[in-house]
Amino acid sequence: MSHHPIRTVIGAAVITAALLVSTGCSSRNAAVSTAAATSGGGYPVTVASCGVDYTYDRAPQRVLLGAPGVVDTLDALGVGDSAIGYALADLDHGERAAHPQLTENTTDWTPGKEYLAGAAPDLFIANDEQQFSGDGAAGLDDLRSLGSGLYVLGDYCVDSTATPSVDAVYDDIDALGAIFDVPERAKTLNDQLRARVATAAALRGDQQLTAASVTIVDGTVYALTGAGYQAVLDALDLSNVFSDAGANFTQISREDVITADPDIIFVTYAGDGQEAAAVASAKTMFAGSAAVDDGRVFGQDENAFQAGGVRIIGVIEQAAKDAFSG
Repeated sequence: MSHHPIRTVIGAAVITAALLVSTGCSSRNAAVSTAAATSGGGYPVTVASCGVDYTYDRAPQRVLLGAPGVVDTLDALGVGDSAIGYALADLDHGERAAHPQLTENTTDWTPGKEYLAGAAPDLFIANDEQQFSGDGAAGLDDLRSLGSGLYVLGDYCVDSTATPSVDAVYDDIDALGAIFDVPERAKTLNDQLRARVATAAALRGDQQLTAASVTIVDGTVYALTGAGYQAVLDALDLSNVFSDAGANFTQISREDVITADPDIIFVTYAGDGQEAAAVASAKTMFAGSAAVDDGRVFGQDENAFQAGGVRIIGVIEQAAKDAFSG
């Protein structure tokens, strides 16, 4: 079972070991299953997520989010005011200040039963189905008992492996467009996002480059090959030197990185002001590699991967500027 690493922020950005081993596997995800959903024909509309059909009789008005940054995608669809709170509240970097209605938040990754009942959502947009793993927290049955729908972003479901593709972003936006009955906004947004990705990819020209996406936790290196991380590399036609690592989140050694000798190293960070420290750590750890020697070690915001949706497009754009402008 492959893992989707989750970051928490306590002062400096850290990753807690418990979350690293407990977060969910990626899988197939939602499909819009009624004609009304794709044509703007109104309600009821049924949208599947992680193999379960959810029917909506009206636009959700009390939406909980699996991470604060998910609100950016709702904002882009013009429905951000429906969000009332989020899990992983420690990852808030201005979302609550920009959305005064976000008043019911939890720092937990897995929402507690009391938190969920008090919030009384009609939709939970998760960044991983295992946010409802139970184990003392709320489970899917608790969510269903409230009459709430569930939509899991990025195909991060429990039963199988997600396809690493930026298409997951477009599919999510189409599905949310159906749920909120704004299919034309979803189409317009996806057209804009596809154009942004094409512009970013065009910066590559005829360069054929290799890359590694890694995170460093207490001096230990992990290769990131999960759907979101790989989707960014694939969108830019960057060859992942650890594509055969065998899991989304795999412990490797510093020597593995140096031996693989990627042209570019992307290292994740979480939290404002943490990028420089993450890049400096990677440069020290991987000294002697081509990427370090050529000054091609760059930070990637882990919070954007947790948020998914439109923030992934921003990561692609920044990665293209970093990778192809040197």
